[in-house]
Amino acid sequence: MLLNHAGTVVGSAVDTWATVAVAIGTIGTVVYALFRDMIVTPRRRPRLELRFDASGSDQVVVGTPTGDAAQVRLRVANGPGKDTADDVVVLVTEFRTMEDTTTLPEATPILLPLTWSGSNPPLTVASVHPGSERHIDLLHVDWPPREELGNGRGRSETLALELDVVPKPVGGQDRLVAGTFELSVEVRARNADAVCYVIPVNWDGTWSRDAAMWDHLRVEPPRKVR
Repeated sequence: MLLNHAGTVVGSAVDTWATVAVAIGTIGTVVYALFRDMIVTPRRRPRLELRFDASGSDQVVVGTPTGDAAQVRLRVANGPGKDTADDVVVLVTEFRTMEDTTTLPEATPILLPLTWSGSNPPLTVASVHPGSERHIDLLHVDWPPREELGNGRGRSETLALELDVVPKPVGGQDRLVAGTFELSVEVRARNADAVCYVIPVNWDGTWSRDAAMWDHLRVEPPRKVR
């Protein structure tokens, strides 16, 4: 009888410790899930930033089928130690012509994505890896065709400034006249918070060759607004 009683006690103790072990395992799983969701995941969430440096490779002259174009690009950067940002889209939401500084200019909506530099056919969606940057085309000015240039170094003429959005709007909102204006841009990704910027641009409508082009087309670094 004593042996049976001892066996019952031992069995009960084993069941108790097994229950305790299961409970501890469950609590550990819950604690780990909370730690992952509240600390690890937010810390690794992609952090996207829009950059521009006029002294670097963000202002370039590129070849086109009919001639050359003065191209302004932005860089989309993801913070180091973050997850890869997936399905990144840079959207031009609107622009405002800054003629009268005493009142808020009326906004012209666009709501179209920019194209990633060098993509063919043009792509509007891409990934940005942690600690890296990718160029995206913002706007360009097509130079006159080569056969019209001749030896006209220093010659000037009025040309259109075009936003590099896809598809092209039927109303021609992507073609900007000379003046001072602000572009509103939003950076979106599937697994990152959206970030909004304003980019000031001044364009006097005049084309000239080589580096003198950037005296007529001046783009300032993006200013984060949200």
